[in-house]
Amino acid sequence: MLDLWLSQVRDRQQAQDGPGLAALLSPRPDSNSLSLLRQSILNTPSLRPATYTSLTRSHFADYRPFADFLAAFLLYVRDADLGTSADALDKTYSLLEDCFKTADRVFAQGETGWFVPTLRKLTRRLVDVAIAVGRARGDPKLTRAGEAARMLGRPMGIAASDRTGESPCKRDALFFLANATFRVYFALSNLRLCDTVLNNTQNSAAQLDAYPKADRCAFLYYRGRIALYQRRLPQARNDLRRSFELCNAGSWKNGRLILSYLIAASLPLGSFPSEALLQHFNLHTQYSSLLSALKRGDFRTVLSHLDAHQPFHLAHGTYLLLREKLETLCWRNLARRVLFILTNGNPVPPTGPPTLSLHALLTAARLVFPDGDTLDIDDVEAMCASLMEQGYLKAYILHSKRLLVLQKGPMAGFPPIASVYAVGGGGANGLAAVRGR
Repeated sequence: MLDLWLSQVRDRQQAQDGPGLAALLSPRPDSNSLSLLRQSILNTPSLRPATYTSLTRSHFADYRPFADFLAAFLLYVRDADLGTSADALDKTYSLLEDCFKTADRVFAQGETGWFVPTLRKLTRRLVDVAIAVGRARGDPKLTRAGEAARMLGRPMGIAASDRTGESPCKRDALFFLANATFRVYFALSNLRLCDTVLNNTQNSAAQLDAYPKADRCAFLYYRGRIALYQRRLPQARNDLRRSFELCNAGSWKNGRLILSYLIAASLPLGSFPSEALLQHFNLHTQYSSLLSALKRGDFRTVLSHLDAHQPFHLAHGTYLLLREKLETLCWRNLARRVLFILTNGNPVPPTGPPTLSLHALLTAARLVFPDGDTLDIDDVEAMCASLMEQGYLKAYILHSKRLLVLQKGPMAGFPPIASVYAVGGGGANGLAAVRGR
């Protein structure tokens, strides 16, 4: 049976049939090919590891690196413990580590674009087990996962430096290796390590649009998360929006995850999700009332809703970001609302620029900000100066009259929030942009 299997492997390798070869070499425990191969191996007398090496080298005498990889794979199939205990997972990881190291040597040889589908499956399984080992052992450092990430670095560098013109080529492996490495770094909560991975992808000749949809969706998700962590909101929103658009419509869980971060990146930029979108992804509880308060400039209520759903926002790492950025947005929205109330909805006078009393704004701020009773006119003036500096307000302060003199024009000194940032693109899949309200 092993001879027949090795003959099938040889036929696909010589034909450079990447998908066909990967189907025979799937490391997933639920794959039919692995189950059949495992059953065949266990039904034969136990062979020593050296015997597997001799057997594979006899079939691939002219391709020793590939023969050694097949020998390591057969040992994995035979000896991997399919249990979920820490010891079982650790044993499986060690066998997978040997497989990956020999697969890395195959990938480093000549033109091995045909090997990329097999490397993809092996990479996913390696990272799955590495993370599972750490969690099963209660290891906060996820030591095995860190080892796996380091192993991914070499083939990723090879893929990034490949300049072959057409697919299949080594460069086809770049983004799934990058995504697997990102997955480990995110599990380690160490996003600073991601810069090296981003540099590898940026310095390569790879064009993201040429890669499979799943690779693009995952890469944009991770890159958007990194930008969000670094407070580069326009970049984060753009990447997460594109990832959301690429997400399979049937992948509700993945869509909800991406949208959770897309909303966090979009709210400070003045782009709000539609109620229908929130309902569809079961996020209305966390956001519907918060959005209403945000549009009114009612930071007390915004903060109340953030705190009510603090576990959700903390789990996504967005609580501090939203608390910080939405407070500024509330000041801007409150000032605009007070102006419209005082002018009966007609803020632009027939002659001269619009004006807003700082005392009127202070009165409103005392009602809607925590500890508002401690605010004074100097606090309001300082906040208006900050809003002007950040670009949320086009105005100047007339100190003698405690008056905010706003820019003439239809915006009455309140440019659309999104225009404060260099935000590219429109809404995504129902992410309705509510500008400057």
